[in-house]
Amino acid sequence: FDPGELWFLGVPQVAHGSTGSKTRFASGGAGYLVSRALLPKVAAWAPFCLLQLLQHTGGTGMEDVNLAGCLWKWGHIDVVSYVDSETEVITSEAQANRTLVAKRHGPEERLR
Repeated sequence: FDPGELWFLGVPQVAHGSTGSKTRFASGGAGYLVSRALLPKVAAWAPFCLLQLLQHTGGTGMEDVNLAGCLWKWGHIDVVSYVDSETEVITSEAQANRTLVAKRHGPEERLR
């Protein structure tokens, strides 16, 4: 990833609002990254986003969802996944059952 480009990297999730709205965000639990080029923009937008957060929710909420909302509102920056979903993320029990780890091996088969 080029640090001179506007990147918001993380593991994308979806938050469902009480009004039916949906916000794509990078999960704070898995961690997220903001590129060097995006950081000054975040610093400029943050006071406006914080004011809106305080006015609408009294300052409560999840920081990862709020950051994603701020980046989208002011810069139309959406989260981009930094993981390879084919090899690094098990998203469901069904997917886990399709992995080599979950595959049943016969007694004569050697595990690699």
